[in-house]
Amino acid sequence: MTRATSATLQTKKEDFQQEITDTIITLLEQVDLNDYQSPFAALAAQGIPLNPTTKNYYKGANIVSLWFNQQAKQFSSNHWATYKQWKEQGATVRKGEKGSRVIFYKTLQLEKEATAASTNGTSGLRDSHDDNTLKIPMLRLYTVFNANQVDGYEAPATALPETDKVARIAMIEAFCAATGATILPDGTAAYYDTVKDCITMPPTHHFLESASGSATEQYYATLLHELTHWTGAEKRLNRPGFGGVVTTQDYAFEELIAELGSAFLCAQFGVLPALPENHARYIKSWLRALQDDKTYIFKAAAQASRAFDYVNQFSMEV
Repeated sequence: MTRATSATLQTKKEDFQQEITDTIITLLEQVDLNDYQSPFAALAAQGIPLNPTTKNYYKGANIVSLWFNQQAKQFSSNHWATYKQWKEQGATVRKGEKGSRVIFYKTLQLEKEATAASTNGTSGLRDSHDDNTLKIPMLRLYTVFNANQVDGYEAPATALPETDKVARIAMIEAFCAATGATILPDGTAAYYDTVKDCITMPPTHHFLESASGSATEQYYATLLHELTHWTGAEKRLNRPGFGGVVTTQDYAFEELIAELGSAFLCAQFGVLPALPENHARYIKSWLRALQDDKTYIFKAAAQASRAFDYVNQFSMEV
């Protein structure tokens, strides 16, 4: 490759990165964060939380509470039960495991004659249609444990969704493989583990179509986001936020870099068109935490460009 050709390619690369950056900045002015909804596709794909003893699904606020606990603790199962119920299943909650709280609510309906002595004046809710019935509201809190916290239990096999809507893109798969990054499938969430130096991704069938893009675009935008995080390790580009004391500002800045890096790489592979607004929403949420200092996006864009160059060097070597 001649020096002139190399300079031309460098100019083109910088031009489309600047174009993406400018587009996102414009979108930041238009996006209303009040309409942003956190994606629950991965959790929803695993199913509503279920009690394997009663065979009943949890309801109401318990669903959201257990979903959040499942996500925060990286549990792969949607099965939850009390200590006693797991014991009935022949399973044992491991020592030191911390449970999650759920609310149980029901209304007891008792005959007044049978309860007169025991209630001893305690007020209840009388059924207007039946003067002989006394309704007593009952609210209890229970501690439940996930199947991932017990030994001796094997969940019955569950059928995967019939349709995997992610179309594999061989060029991106080969690109990621060329970097040498360890990418583990079948996780409960997408993240880069700084200690183990590996990327974990949920199964492709967890990615669904949305207003922000197709399942394929969602999947690869997420994968390339995590790959950008991977470049920041101390033995690679050594960005702030990796190793030592990590501040909230470091973390927020790293997320900006990863989102821009993903946008640059998506553009390179032609999977970006449906995603800019989604990127803008994510970035703006972090900019708000940084007091809407928009200079950060330019600084992050420079770091994202370095990450872009870093991962691209591997495909050139193949």
